[in-house]
Amino acid sequence: MKNMKILTIGAVLAVGLLSSCNSYFDVDMDQNKESKDAFSSAQDVKNGMIGAYYALGDYRFYGRNVVALGDMASDIATASSSTGHFYAINSYGITDTNGELDEIWNYGYKVIDRSVRTINGAQKVLEEGVLEEEEAAINSYISQCYALRALATFTLTNIFGLPYQPGQANSQLGVILITDKPYTTEDKVHRSTVAECYQQVLSDIAKAKEYYAGEDEMNGADQFYFNLAAIYALEARVNLYMGNYAAAKEAAENALEERGSDGATPNVYLNMWTSNAISAEDILTIAKSNDDNLSANALNTLYGEYKGGLTSFTTSKFGANDLRAGVLNYYAYKYCGLPTAQAVSNIPVFRVSEMYLILAECEANLGNLDAAKEALLFTAQRDADIESADQLPSTKDELMDFINDERIRELYLEGHRWYDARRQGLKITVATNSHDFDVAKFVYPIPAAEINSGYGAEQNDGWSDNLPK
Repeated sequence: MKNMKILTIGAVLAVGLLSSCNSYFDVDMDQNKESKDAFSSAQDVKNGMIGAYYALGDYRFYGRNVVALGDMASDIATASSSTGHFYAINSYGITDTNGELDEIWNYGYKVIDRSVRTINGAQKVLEEGVLEEEEAAINSYISQCYALRALATFTLTNIFGLPYQPGQANSQLGVILITDKPYTTEDKVHRSTVAECYQQVLSDIAKAKEYYAGEDEMNGADQFYFNLAAIYALEARVNLYMGNYAAAKEAAENALEERGSDGATPNVYLNMWTSNAISAEDILTIAKSNDDNLSANALNTLYGEYKGGLTSFTTSKFGANDLRAGVLNYYAYKYCGLPTAQAVSNIPVFRVSEMYLILAECEANLGNLDAAKEALLFTAQRDADIESADQLPSTKDELMDFINDERIRELYLEGHRWYDARRQGLKITVATNSHDFDVAKFVYPIPAAEINSGYGAEQNDGWSDNLPK
């Protein structure tokens, strides 16, 4: 596999794939080659997979919008009314025609659609017969497409569906599942339940592990692809959201074993934000480069020239000797760019530190407080005043409070806080000056363009009733 990272701008696709119009389900082919004839070789399968990565890394999905929403909709970040960028998300001036939400919906489904088409095309190529080395490469592409579909489905479900409730039926509406084949303009669609969406995500993760065929064919760092550690990291995050703590713990341990890195070193944390080289912290990272011409569409610009910032709630969480506080002084905080390109920074999807924080939360919920403190120390020791696990809280409630604060200190601006607050039922203060906002009861509307297209997607009834007051 040559010259492929998690692509952002400039990919040239050799297969017919969907592009979005008013609705994802309005089909407009990017190429004039029929989809059924698009896959006849391992190279065609690779090209299809590249198309899925391209949509994932686009600023309209994980390249900016998904990550920005995770903080702008929470108590972590502030948007500027003077520039207006993400101000509607930050201030909860939400309508069903919001541009960022429409982009997330459409590009999330681009990832899913392209993954489905590539998986189907890969099976066709395998059935027709390939060389042994090509079979291994194709299996690798299939594995990555299942993982990509899982990540996109999981992300869309958590934005456009109410959060998963452990022990409950979870019959609330999630999103539209695309499984065996892409939808056509003749198909009517419906939204599956949140339970069904999570079941599909876990099934795709299992398939990703089943087809995993190694990373020796990959050019560049493995962390630019859905490597095995990244598959386990996704499995850990999904199970954490479900309250499956034993499963989340096992997956996080597997992710760390596969990654085999030590991201706790102070220089690793500080240097990773000023370089596009893979660090010991990275498990899966979206690569950006000078050639991407991101400009206004970069997270760097949102938190730089467009005056996005951090709340005092966030900055107050750092101790005087916490090395992470030093990053607060950077241009655009974590997304400080390169010396030659201020708008260019890689975007972490999964990091080593997140896995240790998942381990800490799981161990605490399983009643293993000493093990929870040992896992928590990995990030907590970035504060020079904390030298041992003995200095961490000793009761479960205090430890959980510390873990939640530590997730803020470690993961701010990486798009986690809104989802953390929803899954745990935390009450937050948002930019409308609404205190004790129960964000777990709030869900974003399905974009009006999708509802009005006539394909059958159902709206989140009463979604506006739970906006902050």
